[in-house]
Amino acid sequence: MPQVEGPLKQRSERRLNYGTGDMISANLEPVWEMSVEISRGPRGPLAAALLAVFTSDPAAAADVLRRVPVTSAAQLDDAVRAAQPGDMILIAPGRYRSKLRFTGRNSGTKLAPIIMTARDGLGTVVIDGAGADITVKFSASAHVQIKALDITGGGYHGAFFDSGAHDIVIDGSRIYDNHGRGPLNSHAELKGSGGKGRPRQITITNNEIFHTRHPPGGNFQGIDCNFCDDFLIAGNYLHDIREPTSEPYSHYDRGACIQMKSTSQNTLIERNRIARCHIGIVLGGEGLASPEHRGGIVRNNLIYDSDEIGIAIVNATGGTVTHNTLFRNGEAIRIAQDGRYPESQNQVDVTNNILDGPIRAMTEWEGTIKGNYFLEPNLADQVFRNPSARDFRLRATALAVIDQAVGMGSKVSNDYDGFVRPQGAGADIGAFEYRP
Repeated sequence: MPQVEGPLKQRSERRLNYGTGDMISANLEPVWEMSVEISRGPRGPLAAALLAVFTSDPAAAADVLRRVPVTSAAQLDDAVRAAQPGDMILIAPGRYRSKLRFTGRNSGTKLAPIIMTARDGLGTVVIDGAGADITVKFSASAHVQIKALDITGGGYHGAFFDSGAHDIVIDGSRIYDNHGRGPLNSHAELKGSGGKGRPRQITITNNEIFHTRHPPGGNFQGIDCNFCDDFLIAGNYLHDIREPTSEPYSHYDRGACIQMKSTSQNTLIERNRIARCHIGIVLGGEGLASPEHRGGIVRNNLIYDSDEIGIAIVNATGGTVTHNTLFRNGEAIRIAQDGRYPESQNQVDVTNNILDGPIRAMTEWEGTIKGNYFLEPNLADQVFRNPSARDFRLRATALAVIDQAVGMGSKVSNDYDGFVRPQGAGADIGAFEYRP
């Protein structure tokens, strides 16, 4: 099977301006002023775990945050409106019909973020937008963390970031079916827009993002961003964003689980499970400015059963797509021209991926292609532990990928499960390191 279909200009390998892992500093005395700082470079499982430890347990945080108990929608609206640095808004079980707004007036600080969470854990609290355009909005807000909530019922978006919102965390939640206003032509479960100030340093981790159903239309995504900087999208399960019925704007808007475009930059997309979407990931797109995406890393993701494309690269420059596992997608990777900026050119490295088909280049592009393994369908049972159950951990018989990664460099120090690479004589191709 050929590695590339279409035009390619090969060029020498280059480095991006990324560090070699998590840079973490902690001030441990006195305990009640403890802070953790996670750098904005590539952040792996260690940083994600530390962030969860320091923010997810209300009892552990009781000594350092003001607890604000909530038992009704009116109390929730008041708690959000009056929130101040250090507040932990603890929401009792129930369904709350609310549209929540965080601005510069009710923001946290780096050392004292505002945390809004379900008191009794995920599955106990539903924030229902009840048809409002946006269920939870962050406008010029900062240092707010949303945890363990179901967010649904919005007209267009479950969460929306604009006006320079920054240092927002959406973690361990379920965001779904925020599409009450049809047709589905301007919708995303999580949306960033930088027209009035670029959202930056937004962390979207460990969530489930999906549709159970949706009205007809052709512009809808799981996560979508225009003019966004330094987003971390990691450890999420995105699924069933699919079946577009039209193409009102761009071909790549149509049922993409993740799309970052309009001069977005330095997005880190890692360790996500992306299933049954129309398109898995769009790095770039056909948005509002060129190049559509600068820099960025797409690594250690599982992308399978996409109707059309696993990964689309559209007017992206300086990016890396590495150590992903793709299975039974319509196409594996497509490199395409931006229809709004036809003079644009892609410049992306594609390395050490397990691919279920050739790289389809529909336009000239520059990049390094090496170390990819092109899986023949009849060999899946020899490579993966249980492909029918979508368990893509490696078998001992996967000799074509075990220890076979090339030129890994500093961009991939762990695998999908967080285990250090390499586990053997060399790193393994795809999202997983083989472990007996």
